[in-house]
Amino acid sequence: MSAKLDRIAGLILGLGLVLGPLQAAPREGGRTFLFQAGAGAEYFTRSLAWDDDTGASTLSAGLALARFGVAFDKGPSLAVLAGYGLSDWNGLIFRDLPFSIDYRAGAIGGPVLGAETEIPLLETGPWNFSAGGRILFSLGSSKAWALTGLGETGNLDGKGRWTRIQFGPTVTYRGFETFSPFVAVYYDGLWGTFTMNEEIGILTGSEEKKIRGQGVLGASLGLLVEPFSSFQVKAEGSLVPYTKLEGGLGLKAGFSLQARFLF
Repeated sequence: MSAKLDRIAGLILGLGLVLGPLQAAPREGGRTFLFQAGAGAEYFTRSLAWDDDTGASTLSAGLALARFGVAFDKGPSLAVLAGYGLSDWNGLIFRDLPFSIDYRAGAIGGPVLGAETEIPLLETGPWNFSAGGRILFSLGSSKAWALTGLGETGNLDGKGRWTRIQFGPTVTYRGFETFSPFVAVYYDGLWGTFTMNEEIGILTGSEEKKIRGQGVLGASLGLLVEPFSSFQVKAEGSLVPYTKLEGGLGLKAGFSLQARFLF
């Protein structure tokens, strides 16, 4: 499943690379593109399922990302993302270690890499229709803790990684001078692993949790503010509905804020 989604995301990003030169229209002076540079912050929560969907917990992540890319005139925008993220895995339970662990140690930081593209599809009056794709890799880092109160000193170390893919259509209303509201519906897939190692005296053990995000369809509402032709601010809020393992529906939310310079 994850390999198939990787191919889909790669196809979306590849289409942007191919369609960019084809759709580009010359600017004054012969330029067909603008460079983009910016930074942003985002926060999201996702419900996770693990142990063959018999266990559930919540992943909360806060990211700070730098963005570098290119925007073709009348064509796609392409960007690479790099930054740092804090991922909170509280609620994971490891039962196959020498002593069971209910993880409650908070967030673990690590580098985050990614890429994104947006491809214009149709413009009719003030309405713009586009399709976009985004992939993020949280590479994670190892964190260690000391175990006490067991009669013998012990140690734990854990490392979590996740991948998130989003792609789908966006509708933007361009009828205002300096700001443009937009709405998007998209596939939102998340999966990853968390590995916990435990050592207590001569007892050692290691357990890996394979996790996936519950819910695969998300929606967002946002605003693109352009006070100057060379500067943009983009704010976006999102919701991902999911079916709880115990029954019923739940919602997980996210928010992002970006500032971009074009030159």
